[in-house]
Amino acid sequence: MTSMADYTGEAPPAAADERAAAPPGSVPAAGVPLSTAPAGGEMEALLRTLCDLAGPTGQEDEVLAWVRRAWEPLGEVTQTPVGNLVLHLPGPGPRVLVAAHADELSLMVRSIDANGFLRVIPGERDHFGFPYFIGAPVRVLAEGGPLPGVTAAVTGHAMTPEQKARTALTWDDLFVDVGLTADECAARGIRVGTRMVWDPGIRRMGRLLVGKAMDDRLGVAVLVELARRLAGVERRCDLTLALTVQEEIGMLGASSVARDGRSFDVGFTIDNGLAGDIPTVSESHVPVRLGMGPALVHRDSSVHYSRRLIAELRATAGRAGIPVQDAVLYHYSSDGAQLVRQGMETLLVAPPIRYSHSPFEAVDVRDVEATVALFEAYFTGARAG
Repeated sequence: MTSMADYTGEAPPAAADERAAAPPGSVPAAGVPLSTAPAGGEMEALLRTLCDLAGPTGQEDEVLAWVRRAWEPLGEVTQTPVGNLVLHLPGPGPRVLVAAHADELSLMVRSIDANGFLRVIPGERDHFGFPYFIGAPVRVLAEGGPLPGVTAAVTGHAMTPEQKARTALTWDDLFVDVGLTADECAARGIRVGTRMVWDPGIRRMGRLLVGKAMDDRLGVAVLVELARRLAGVERRCDLTLALTVQEEIGMLGASSVARDGRSFDVGFTIDNGLAGDIPTVSESHVPVRLGMGPALVHRDSSVHYSRRLIAELRATAGRAGIPVQDAVLYHYSSDGAQLVRQGMETLLVAPPIRYSHSPFEAVDVRDVEATVALFEAYFTGARAG
């Protein structure tokens, strides 16, 4: 395996500069809580903007266009035939890729009945729980422009005794009501294959930011801010940042990032991690907590990640006073498996979230900020003071 130290002949970065220092009030050691002060400011505003965009699997255009505008002043931006968006920041040393996926969970119209109700299927693999769908507002991405809708099933007084006795629902029980007739749906451009995303809004709740698409717009936010910080400064590698497409249906965009004439020695994936600090989840199963920094993932359902890279990032975090956590994930996969298949030494870095794959995913913004600071310190090798 190769690492930053192998290519440069240097030890891992010693510390971060003032921008990468731990937030005020945090203890300068890995694995300790971040400041108790509420997060906010620029990173929260960035997350709100990115999460509000509609980027269902296979239709990530809105997200990619927004990030392209942010990246184009910073370096060479290209887009691959499958849709991955790539920013190259040339430099010496190893060829390093940092990737995050642009798509979010979605539903897709499979048919429209005579009364205008939309029958749907998941836009990704069928791994969702129905309680997260029924009653949730959605944004239907019709050809004539987005339309509001709500996911629904028979309720209350209209239910038969047989329906009331059922304990499990199927996709045939769920539909989306857009308040239009079938003819009006057609006139507005709602057709078989039209996608829709959850549309609950993004809201502050205590120290948390809650809403849709934190998976993986928090990773996108890290790449956007990291690009801003690293463009034009001395780095210890040849760096490529990539937004991948169609992760939620099988990591398809990531399967091609090392093609199209590109090759990389090291790959990092930034995706949401699992926070277990909620009732009914045992700490012995998921010991990761919000507000304790990003998780360095040792393995997930598909791959074991680089122990060398974990050690390097942990050393960087300790010197820079950035809390990190260790995680072992199961029932979980990321783009990282595809990077390994393409010959890269790979690590998944995962800012934690609560309630993954729901319309109310919850993050502590300080964990996202800490992830940016960690990568900035790692790639620049800057020393405090």
